[in-house]
Amino acid sequence: MTIIKIPIWLDCDPGHDDAVALLLACFHPAFDLKGVSACYGNASPDHTDYNARSLLTAMGKANDIPVYRGAQRPWVRSPHYAPDIHGESGLDGTDLLPVPTCQDMTDKDYIIAIKEQIEENDGQLTVLSTGAMTGIANVMKQYPDLKSKIKYISIMGGGIGIGNVNDNLSAEFNAWIDPHAANFLFHDPILKSKIILCPLNLTHTAIATQSVIDRIIEKDSVQHPSNFRKMFHGLFQFFQKSYKENQGFKNGPPIHDPMTLYPLLELYGWESNDIVQFEYKRFDLDIVYDLDSKDVGKLVVMKTYPQNDPLKEGIMVGFKINIDFYWEQFFLCLAEAEKHSTIETRDSKLFLA
Repeated sequence: MTIIKIPIWLDCDPGHDDAVALLLACFHPAFDLKGVSACYGNASPDHTDYNARSLLTAMGKANDIPVYRGAQRPWVRSPHYAPDIHGESGLDGTDLLPVPTCQDMTDKDYIIAIKEQIEENDGQLTVLSTGAMTGIANVMKQYPDLKSKIKYISIMGGGIGIGNVNDNLSAEFNAWIDPHAANFLFHDPILKSKIILCPLNLTHTAIATQSVIDRIIEKDSVQHPSNFRKMFHGLFQFFQKSYKENQGFKNGPPIHDPMTLYPLLELYGWESNDIVQFEYKRFDLDIVYDLDSKDVGKLVVMKTYPQNDPLKEGIMVGFKINIDFYWEQFFLCLAEAEKHSTIETRDSKLFLA
């Protein structure tokens, strides 16, 4: 039996871990990446847009994947970025990122582009949200009839009893930067059962240890890594340093965003539960949206559903996945992307001076 590829749209804010999500979205055999929208978040929207196009150029996908400028600011609050974690550019740590050879699509805006993909894919499209939730919230708010047509919304965001921002360190960054958009999604009676939430509880299990980072440039035990591998190695090293210095992660940085892809492998039937081992609980959730609160952006559990609820109500909140499988898929995609990379020589005119 032939299994149809999983159609996905990636709304992201590259971002070191977004770069890994983009790698998997482009090169994992299960996924059919229909488009990318680059939103504000880890860095300004100008930086994240550039980074998305640069990464696709590095991966040899500049002519294959349309890129749109995504959400430019939150619904209510002022924009916040994360230079302490990602650097000013959003992708500090390497000089191997090429000048993009593709431009943003301007025939339509990202909201229309996502709308059309949802409609064209017969209820099978999943939107991945690895930055602010503003983008997908804008789509669903402007076109409410799409709520019944989207398959899933897979989000990296939030944390159950865990956080890394606000005065009380009780919120996760992606929920904190636009709590109003997050609440719009989480409270919607149609959407909430279609939301897959990958919170810090889950993504903090995906630690890029020193052995993982070393393996990036140790291809077949030969110490002559390609520039493509050197690029990812530099990004991981920067991420390792920033997480150690700013959040106290001694064993390595958590690679959050690609986690949004893994539950789909099981939910769409590409891999069995024995392989993916995705474990989740269903909740009704709320986000503290009072901007004057010391807990603004905090995720609050309002209701817990029975483990085997036949109605499948509530948001799917992930807590566990097969981490060996997680890293195995990353390295398979890294090797495949290396074959397509445009940055195999330093003589290329694609490089920044």
